[in-house]
Amino acid sequence: MIDGGVFLGRDPTIEVGLKRDALLTKLTAYGAGRALAASFRAVYYDTREGNDEMRDAAAESGGRLLPMAAVNLGGYDPHGVYLADLKDQGFVALGLFPAMQNWTWAGYAATKLAEQAADLGLPIQAAVHDAGEMQAAIRALAPAGTTVLIRWMKGTGYNNLPDMIAAAEDFPNLIFDVSTVTQAGGIEFLAARTGADRLYFASNMPLTLEGAPYFMVYGADLSPGDRLLLEGGTLARALKLPADDAPAEPHPRWDQFRDRPKIDNHWHTGTWNLIEPRLSFEAMSEDFDRYHFDLVCSSSIRALNYEIREGNAETLAHVEHDSRVRGLVVVNPYQIEATLAEIEKYKDDPRFVGLKTIQDYFQDHDYLSLDDPRYAPILEAAAALGWPVMAHPPGIAEVAPRYPSINFISAHSTWNFWRYAQHPNVYFDVATSTALRRQVDLERLLATVGEDRILYSSDAQLMSPAWTLGKLASVDLGEAAYDKLFTKNLYRAFPRLRGAGA
Repeated sequence: MIDGGVFLGRDPTIEVGLKRDALLTKLTAYGAGRALAASFRAVYYDTREGNDEMRDAAAESGGRLLPMAAVNLGGYDPHGVYLADLKDQGFVALGLFPAMQNWTWAGYAATKLAEQAADLGLPIQAAVHDAGEMQAAIRALAPAGTTVLIRWMKGTGYNNLPDMIAAAEDFPNLIFDVSTVTQAGGIEFLAARTGADRLYFASNMPLTLEGAPYFMVYGADLSPGDRLLLEGGTLARALKLPADDAPAEPHPRWDQFRDRPKIDNHWHTGTWNLIEPRLSFEAMSEDFDRYHFDLVCSSSIRALNYEIREGNAETLAHVEHDSRVRGLVVVNPYQIEATLAEIEKYKDDPRFVGLKTIQDYFQDHDYLSLDDPRYAPILEAAAALGWPVMAHPPGIAEVAPRYPSINFISAHSTWNFWRYAQHPNVYFDVATSTALRRQVDLERLLATVGEDRILYSSDAQLMSPAWTLGKLASVDLGEAAYDKLFTKNLYRAFPRLRGAGA
């Protein structure tokens, strides 16, 4: 396996880093024999000094670190032999990191660099954050003809599949990183559309909880040939290196966490209007089997985004299709009468275990917070029933002390959790579309809120269960914490889970 993007050294902006031996140890644990690596020193400070550091570390790594020269276009002199010297020193690619170096793709220097790289046969890796930046990078680099490796540097990669597919059709010299493609079946869909020979992955360690992209690769349902391409064959061809002839040996926690009995508190029926290949009840049941779910708490996207009656009925259909599903009744603060009627409709069905809202979806000058007066009748109904309320973070800090009998489940709460950590009736859902350490600080979350209030959650099918499992495997929270967050805490947060069929 070849990891298509790691960093050596220290990132001074967030104080994370890996020295050579620690980096190699992590790569070994995840089954990666080699990795395309750049120096943080070259990215942030001095390209010559940092690239020298990277070249030396690669030479001392026994061929495991493949040196990529970071080039800062703010200080790049197109007149000269700089790129030729880098190739002569053994660098196998050039890395461009504009957001980390305060330049943009709009300048002309990137185009000239691409032309010179093409003449030298040097691939370029372009670090991008969203589809718009990818488009700008492609327009600047791809026409010259050199191989361009698109590398994603943040989350929400479920949005980017249409743009990757479209760009792949127009530029055969583009290769795409899949490390932020989070939706269940997303990597397989992309491989079917572009071919696995156009795909690779870059973990971005140590900026990320690196297990997330690795676990997504392990979990992808690919043919043996396509797996070899994704795990390094595509990248080996681009870098003109020999490819591995066997698939990677996964991290030991892959089997351990996948096969461990668990409860998922965050699942959905319906569509977010994205490319989501596994939305059928049958496909979801297959994933329950594969990831060993005892129970799954599900709510309807139709109800969250459009119509609560039809959407909650869709949740009921899912509950009836698979005995492991427990429903969350979606509520709407603009439709109090209809919402209270929905609660009344499902309150005596033991398979429905709580309420769900995305309060910041609703707009009123800005967005609604859970402490908006329109939520008060709904929260009073929840308190009377003893039902938990699952919501996004805005307003939870304000309502939690007002309604001490309600368990509030704060979705996507791996940042800003310290604002309401002191409230014992708040539980913390760890489903997020990003794996960046500065946004998913699981160790700090555990230290702040304790091991009794963290819940395993995937936000499937928008995010495969493998995505969250990989993040949890990237740190050592301790067996007691894992035992609680996978099952025990869920029963505490959702008392009705111990009802019929549990």
